[in-house]
Amino acid sequence: MLSRLIVNSWAVLIEIALWLLLLVAIIGGWHAGGFGGAIAGLIIAFIIGSMFLGAFLVLEDIRKSVRAIENRQQYKP
Repeated sequence: MLSRLIVNSWAVLIEIALWLLLLVAIIGGWHAGGFGGAIAGLIIAFIIGSMFLGAFLVLEDIRKSVRAIENRQQYKP
C-alpha cells in the first residue's frame, strides 16, 4: 500500500521539486546579482533540473503509457 502511494505521488513530488529549484535559484540569483542574476539563476536551474530530474519525468511518462496500454488490452473482448 505504501509503495503504491509513493509510486503514484512520484510525479507530483518531482514537479514540486522542480518548481522549488527554480524559485530558490531566482531568489539566490536576485541576491547575488539583481535582475540579471535572477535570470541567470533561472536559466542555470532550468538546465540542471532538466538534466537530473528530466529523466525521472520521462520514466513517469513511460510508466503511464504502459499502464494505458495494459488497460486497453484488458478491456478488449
